[in-house]
Amino acid sequence: MLLVLAVAAVAVGQHPRRGVDFRVYLMAAERFLEGSDIYRLSDGTMPFKYAPITAPLFLPFTLLPARAAVALWNLGSIAALLLVARLTTRATPGTDEATPWSWAPVLSTLALLPAFTYELFYGQVDAVILLLILLSARGAERGQVWRPGVAFAIAFLLKPPAALVGLFFVWRRHWRVLGATAAVGAVLTLPLLIHYGGDGTFLQFHLWRDTLARTTPPWALQSNTQGLPTLLLSWVYPPETVVLPGAMSWAQAAALGLFVAAVVWARPGPADLIAMCCLGVTLLSPLAWRANYVLAWPLIRAAVESRHRPNLVLVGLVALTGVVVSDSVLGVAWSRHVLLWRPFALVYGALLLALLLQTRRMGAPRARVEHNVVSRLPRCFGGSLSP
Repeated sequence: MLLVLAVAAVAVGQHPRRGVDFRVYLMAAERFLEGSDIYRLSDGTMPFKYAPITAPLFLPFTLLPARAAVALWNLGSIAALLLVARLTTRATPGTDEATPWSWAPVLSTLALLPAFTYELFYGQVDAVILLLILLSARGAERGQVWRPGVAFAIAFLLKPPAALVGLFFVWRRHWRVLGATAAVGAVLTLPLLIHYGGDGTFLQFHLWRDTLARTTPPWALQSNTQGLPTLLLSWVYPPETVVLPGAMSWAQAAALGLFVAAVVWARPGPADLIAMCCLGVTLLSPLAWRANYVLAWPLIRAAVESRHRPNLVLVGLVALTGVVVSDSVLGVAWSRHVLLWRPFALVYGALLLALLLQTRRMGAPRARVEHNVVSRLPRCFGGSLSP
């Protein structure tokens, strides 16, 4: 299956109008190399929305033709998925815990295949971010400091909502990793300071802030946005209206508060906590859309690996939503109409709530073993040093 995705990744990269999201990173890197402003009003609906520190990270890709760069990045996303499947292996099960199911990674990928299709079509960064998040969590659980700090810092720069994963490090008391992350972020600022100087660097951050303030509110209630903040806003605002920045901040704060309260109440182990945080990065994002739910892969795997029928039904609902709610199945008009009901926020929220309830009751998601004996999944990563 990964081989088929890899072929598709290369084919998509050869199309001049595909990989448009990754081409935005290339554009930012080229502007950094020129020493010109990274953020410009002339960019219209496809501006560079990420921190200016991110632009130098993509300089190596500017050495290649754009089509080759997109294909290489997409291949990197497939490789990241393979590593994610390895990293999410749980600790050796105890006597009262379910054993791993070898089909779980395959079925999890199939359930999220529509999201992966969008990921490759647009050349997005979610699979790489997922890998970085899991590397940072796994490294921290093994007692490492700088490696997880580097991985978490880059994940945050590529996608600022990844800051939610800080909840994992706080919960697990990995204070040194958080310190290392801050130090790495400071070091990654140096290329910007050297290239633009102090005033120029300040200007780039100012332009970044203005870009976010200008471009985020008009998209918050569009049909493509499928996060929990948008779902909350849709109960107050009509569809496809421009919301006030203050209202968006309140919606984000409310969504974050609900998520943190639910996680604290459930008290998950390390493996389930990082899986929930990965989903939360997308679910709590103000501009979450279908491709971003690639980050749900670890939690989908937990639900599938449990072999608990209600969990499998919810995963099936996730897969069905991804397939049916699309232009090719419903048509453009009907798909847009259905998306305004925020079905992705609802189905992924339902999956998260179900696993939170099971974790609260059993310490980990409910699982089924042979002869219908009820059990639970292991709470830790494979090879983890932390209890």
